[in-house]
Amino acid sequence: MFAIIDTETTGGNPAKDKVMEIAIILHDGERVVEEFTTLINPKVPIAPFIKKLTGINDSMVKNAPTFEEVSAKILEMTMGSIFVAHNVGFDYGVLRNEFRRMGIRFDRKQLCTVKFSREVMPGCQSYSLGKLCREIGIVLEGRHRAYGDAAATAELFTRLLKVDHGKILHNMLEIELTGLEAVPNLKFEVVEDLPEDTGVFYLLDKDGKVLFLSKGRNLRKRVIELLTKDLDHIKYDPLRHAIQDITYDVTGSELIAQLLETEEVIKQQPSYNPAQRRRNYRYGVYHFTDDWGFINLHVDMLTNRTEERPLVEFTTRKSATAVLKRMVNRHGLYSALCGLGENGNGSRPDIPPSVYNSRLNQLLEKYQYDNPNFFIIGEGRSHHEQSVVWIENHRFMGCGYFEPEYIENDIESIKAAVGRKPDTPDAHRIIRNWMGRKNQDTVIVY
Repeated sequence: MFAIIDTETTGGNPAKDKVMEIAIILHDGERVVEEFTTLINPKVPIAPFIKKLTGINDSMVKNAPTFEEVSAKILEMTMGSIFVAHNVGFDYGVLRNEFRRMGIRFDRKQLCTVKFSREVMPGCQSYSLGKLCREIGIVLEGRHRAYGDAAATAELFTRLLKVDHGKILHNMLEIELTGLEAVPNLKFEVVEDLPEDTGVFYLLDKDGKVLFLSKGRNLRKRVIELLTKDLDHIKYDPLRHAIQDITYDVTGSELIAQLLETEEVIKQQPSYNPAQRRRNYRYGVYHFTDDWGFINLHVDMLTNRTEERPLVEFTTRKSATAVLKRMVNRHGLYSALCGLGENGNGSRPDIPPSVYNSRLNQLLEKYQYDNPNFFIIGEGRSHHEQSVVWIENHRFMGCGYFEPEYIENDIESIKAAVGRKPDTPDAHRIIRNWMGRKNQDTVIVY
């Protein structure tokens, strides 16, 4: 049985936005056998561009059932069926996250009619639903409404099945786990049971030793991709034959997954991960403002500056000095203001401190946070909680989870929920890169 589904949501982000309309059309491989559609009260405002696109506004969904109230029907109609949608990743991701907020794991085998169409009908001008339907003569009534799009997808699916005779469809449904036979000592059920959540996974040998570990936004998908594609080379034969089990840690937060992955590689030292060793950082590059108002840089031992956070940390003075020299050359700084000797035109620049400092501040921004004390609040492991990464006095304190229902952004309570972690340069590199990316996390400054 195939459950052909279309959802309309309050925005364009399946990880954050809510379902406001859904249509499910059950198809037995020959014809439609059951239909269900309803507006849903998302309990959040609908984005203006979505109102314009779909024609659905806040007043229309005000008295509609909530997702929780229709969840049983959705589970019932999709149970044991293949989840079919045009661009299935979006609709599946939306529903999976809605159920995740309820504490329910939603796992269904998926089929994308965009990919199916490309395989069965190559050469079409476009495979977007509207344009494809026009090209092959399918009437699409109610574009950008759940039932209209689902009904058109169902008609498209029927036509694809008639042309395909099951050949391509069978391959598309089976291809996901194709290749796992090359991992002979790992049971398929272990992979099938992996959650489609963000976290870190561990490939283990017969004694439970970690052979390889990595992070993934979708653990199940990432493991399948790794085992069936990334390790498809003769040099990985020993690893594939050694794998006998997989464990994982769900983090919910991508940022925490990155931090945990780096920490665990150093801790576990897996045989097949690139070697990362604990480094004994002893030196740092520091900055201060002199009596003339110029920002200076210099190298010093970490033990000499216990309260001040260096811009960068190094294992040796030689490596710290080498990087500082590159900073000077790359940013047009004065050696005399970086503890590296005199410039040709004097110990101080012949420009105002504000001009020189603006040049140096561009460098400092790469290594400093805008605020010394803050939390990064993101996705938790369930709908009840949120994740937190804690920075205080520019130091990485750790990460953890809390339930906002009980804490409500109370600073000390959030701190108490954090598991302390080592304050390492790797952690700061990951956090700075994360904050420079476009993401949905919230920064709370205190």
